[in-house]
Amino acid sequence: MKQHLFSSLAAATLLCMLPLTAAHAQDVSATAARAQSLYFAGNSAELAKLATSTTAWSKSQNPRELYAHAYVQFRVLQLAIGGKREAEAEKSGEACIGALDAAVKRDPKFAEAFALQSVCYGYLANLGGMGAIRNGSRSGKSMAAALALDARSPRILLVDGFGVYFRPKFVGGDKAKGCARFREAAAGFDAAGAAGLPGQGGIDWGAAEAHYWAGRCARDAGDAANARKFFERALAIAPDFLAASKALGR
Repeated sequence: MKQHLFSSLAAATLLCMLPLTAAHAQDVSATAARAQSLYFAGNSAELAKLATSTTAWSKSQNPRELYAHAYVQFRVLQLAIGGKREAEAEKSGEACIGALDAAVKRDPKFAEAFALQSVCYGYLANLGGMGAIRNGSRSGKSMAAALALDARSPRILLVDGFGVYFRPKFVGGDKAKGCARFREAAAGFDAAGAAGLPGQGGIDWGAAEAHYWAGRCARDAGDAANARKFFERALAIAPDFLAASKALGR
């Protein structure tokens, strides 16, 4: 009788948890989608508010919540860099890295967390200062960990492309190789089709940017026709992508 009662209670508890798990996944996904949209639109003020709303996730035991918090901070970091707000950029970059440190401690095989950490370190390295060399080295180590776990992920290829493209030549930078990574990432995202690639973190990001940067590379190489195709594809994926719209002269 006691065993039957225990089993019934366990089953009831599990059933109660299922909607919460689904709601949690939806919350993470919706928050990330909102962050991406605000980033594409260049809306720093609303993005900062959204980042504040995810602060509790920075203390979470759940790797996905930690990753989602880091992702929002990553988008804040990008706009802060673009707006030359270095103090804000440094703060959001450190928040991104810290959350991902916690995420990979809880899940050492979280490849996309290592990749996102790499790009946050990379942005901080580009700020210069005393920590530039240290952050650049740590960016490389995080990227190596990501590639060792999943070298075929389009999102990881995109992040690797950023590193290779923007890194100075004397430390292994190569714009041509970076452009090749962008094209490879864009093709990988396209191959996924309408289902997208939410990945380990449950956040589907990077497809529009892969096409945008492939377009930038084509434009710099004098291939206007292919550049336009890539920019149009980026805008089709993310209609609010301001940079892609400007690249098309709209």
